[in-house]
Amino acid sequence: MQVCKKCVLPETYPGISFDEDGICNFCLEFVSREKEEAEGHFTDETALKKALEKYKNLKRKYDLLVPLSGGLDSCFTLVKIVERFELKPMVFHSDHGWDDPTATRNVEKLCKELDVDLLIWKNDLKFMRKLFKIFNESDEIDVSPCYACGNMLYLNGLELADHFGIPLVINGYSKGQAAMMFDKEKSQDWYGKMINTILETGDREFFETFTKKWEMLKKQVIYSGRADLENPIDSEKILFIPFFVFKFYQTDKEELKRICRERFDWQPMKVSYPARTTNCEMIWLNSYRDLNKRNYTHYHDEYSTIIRAGEMTRDQALKDLELNPPPGLLERLAKEIDVDPEDLK
Repeated sequence: MQVCKKCVLPETYPGISFDEDGICNFCLEFVSREKEEAEGHFTDETALKKALEKYKNLKRKYDLLVPLSGGLDSCFTLVKIVERFELKPMVFHSDHGWDDPTATRNVEKLCKELDVDLLIWKNDLKFMRKLFKIFNESDEIDVSPCYACGNMLYLNGLELADHFGIPLVINGYSKGQAAMMFDKEKSQDWYGKMINTILETGDREFFETFTKKWEMLKKQVIYSGRADLENPIDSEKILFIPFFVFKFYQTDKEELKRICRERFDWQPMKVSYPARTTNCEMIWLNSYRDLNKRNYTHYHDEYSTIIRAGEMTRDQALKDLELNPPPGLLERLAKEIDVDPEDLK
């Protein structure tokens, strides 16, 4: 199994090729795009703070929505938004049934410390169980169950912002996750494959619920440069901004851990995948399925972009991406969504 010597993508990744040095085409292309992608973004916080001022509205209870997982990245983001940029957030935490209690406690402690409103969205457990079952059992290897789930949680945030009339969402997704969102061709391809996967089950009710949720995407505008923030957008639209664009994103997990512990006694999860993250339990089963069926996970894709951006070493990524689930966990999760672990191999 050939794996890129710069990132962590294997030869089974769609569209990949390698040069004579073992470097994949995605890494080679990224080098040529790096300067172009860096242009047009904010380089200092003074200009950014001024651009954000137009979202401050005394007549509106919330200036923006901030999804919060309870992990280091999103917690650090929320502190900066409240204390440095002086915005009034509604904080949103999505619980799909397999969240870790430690993550939820982190969310609750930080919101109390910052004195901001928190809304916890309890997802329809029956729907989420079926979603995980469908995409874990699917033979469509391009679409990870984590991708399908992540989109549902993302759309929850969009729905909330629309409901409360909030025009801005600052989301804590990483450069790797943002790269997937910005790739419209890939997103369209994956959406089509998700739809086909659901149609093959013959479950019309689930299909209608799933597709209706996606109608909310008509409301979004995804930030691509400072002009999106400085220029007015359609009053019916909601601007989504990845927080790393503002240069207060840090990949140094140990530094973030120190800051968050000092600020509000942040606590890590005992075990998580990838290592050093705060993710739900179901990620273990989803990633087990992905590794068996395609030799890489949803997070290999994400981390490869972060490596190319120079924010994580390849060695650290490989270490974080080692899948060593606690004994009995995969079997329990498989039982909870009614799948046979042997079918995931």
